[in-house]
Amino acid sequence: MFGEDFIADAQALVRDADAVLARAREFSSGTRGFLRIGLCLSVLTHVPKLIAQFRQANPNVSITLHDSSSQEQTRRLLAGKLDVGFMRMPLDDALSGFGVIDESLALAVPEHTRYKRLPADLSVLNDPGFIALARHRGPGIAAQIDRWCREHGLSPNVIQEADDIQSVLAAVAGGVGAAFLPSRAQYLLRDARVLPLRDASAKWRIGVAWPKAREHAVTRRFIDLIRMQMKGRAMLNS
Repeated sequence: MFGEDFIADAQALVRDADAVLARAREFSSGTRGFLRIGLCLSVLTHVPKLIAQFRQANPNVSITLHDSSSQEQTRRLLAGKLDVGFMRMPLDDALSGFGVIDESLALAVPEHTRYKRLPADLSVLNDPGFIALARHRGPGIAAQIDRWCREHGLSPNVIQEADDIQSVLAAVAGGVGAAFLPSRAQYLLRDARVLPLRDASAKWRIGVAWPKAREHAVTRRFIDLIRMQMKGRAMLNS
């Protein structure tokens, strides 16, 4: 009896050890673990498709998404609270990364307005005025808007601020006023007209980034998928 119990216990220990080794191999290969991804507005309609593809190929990887500004993503990446981020370039020196899409500013106006193209006299847009994302929520795009307005002699009459981009979009759709937005936000915007801004001061590059000092196997696996997608086509520009 003792021998039988001992053998059964020993077999259970071997099975447990095999399971531990199998999990360790999965972690080291990047097929098991977790991935914390930061997203900016410009990729909200594109990157989730890529994440779904990664999740399908790696069902044992737990993925969490965090919608935040490029500045906040940088802070969280360096603090070890994010593993990968999609953000405005150039990147912090402590981050590795590469560009994935080109982005530009656009002007969103309520659908009922008469503007079908950017007016020659931009000051007419100050009536009724502009909706703006609070500067602390998007310092990068706020600085881009400032530069563009300076170059075009526009001093925007900001009549309302919002702490999230969804509120900005809702206010424009509701006819409250106009708003400067990343051009790709048009895919999230209904009941409004989007006028693209095509000059150089309206353009920037979005990249994928990860910490140079901390790159685990799951991150490498995700980055490899992005590189593979970009080989045959402009992954996110389509």
